Amino acid sequence: MDFDDTWHPATHPSGAVLPAVIALSEALPRKKKISGLDLLLAFNVGIEVQGRLLCFSSEAKNIPKKFHPPTVVGTMGSAAACAKLLALDQLKCKNTLAVAASYAGAPLANAATQTKPLHIGNAAKHGLEAACLASQGLQGSKQILDMESGIGAFYTDYNPQSLPTLQSYPWLLDQQDVAIKRFPAHLGTHWVADAASSARRKLVESSDNLLPVDKIEKVTLKVPEVKYVNRPSPSSEHEARHSFQFVACSALLDGNMSVQSFASENIHRAALQELLCKTELEHPPDNTPSFESLYCEVSVTLQDGSTISDRCDTFYGHWRKPLKKEDLEKKFQSNASSILPSEAIEGIIETVYNLEKVEDCSVLGTFLSGQRDREKLSFSEKLHFL
Repeated sequence: MDFDDTWHPATHPSGAVLPAVIALSEALPRKKKISGLDLLLAFNVGIEVQGRLLCFSSEAKNIPKKFHPPTVVGTMGSAAACAKLLALDQLKCKNTLAVAASYAGAPLANAATQTKPLHIGNAAKHGLEAACLASQGLQGSKQILDMESGIGAFYTDYNPQSLPTLQSYPWLLDQQDVAIKRFPAHLGTHWVADAASSARRKLVESSDNLLPVDKIEKVTLKVPEVKYVNRPSPSSEHEARHSFQFVACSALLDGNMSVQSFASENIHRAALQELLCKTELEHPPDNTPSFESLYCEVSVTLQDGSTISDRCDTFYGHWRKPLKKEDLEKKFQSNASSILPSEAIEGIIETVYNLEKVEDCSVLGTFLSGQRDREKLSFSEKLHFL
């Protein structure tokens, strides 16, 4: 659905790591309990490795052009997290990353197709598999992170450097540069949505709350030049999720974006198609394709010659303007409600907030699976049970 968290340097950090460490924690023998702290540390290691690798390339830090980042650094992060959870020694950790590197990489051309979600699933899977193979003795290049023909193969300006210790260098997650999406689409479109929604409030003044599409002459979007999010006529939900134009027109029509915005009946409605035909992009030279600094300006020119504009520099959900706790919980509850019972949903929320106190994190897997034999236990009862 393209609902994954995003950060700067640019990738989806959690999606490649969390499934792998949860799966691994469930697969380990019952006598080897994995605590919540164990899970958190492995998860943080997986995030940290991705960020460190991305920091070795200016090209990699911004919105990509060739490779989908989760398939490169996400695979390495999954591998590192799983190696940590398996408590592999230094040599086997190096071999884990070497094996993972040979699994890494997928072309960005498959963005806006059904194959894009496969990328992050494969990253989680391949990282886990790499750690398991290395634990069994499979070997690879010990310099995989240091060579142009190693991870450098994915970035033309890859320049690895010696890293300070964690004692003198803060964890990247301490900076909390993570954006949580309110609706499922490419992160760049979230600037567009907020700017368009603000412009709409200036346009719609009557009680019927309808956008006067027939009075609109032109819609201009000032956005960075990102080719794979420039889709003037999206025909599927995956293309719509990667379209500046679609998100702008949908937000202008409806005032907001949601999961339902990408349903087929909304993509193909007549008013939206009419508005898309009136929409054009501009790429100001100061608007660089960086999640740290990009902006969006939406200008609506009416037939009487007047223009209504609004600009978004930081959308709600960006790390500079993070979601409130209640909105984050509502997002999770909405997404989970179609597959999990309410007791499991509340159990997951409570478990996550108290994860560092959990002695056996298989409790999280129990909630996630929706198993009914223990789903009615409260968090405190479940801790006592464990």
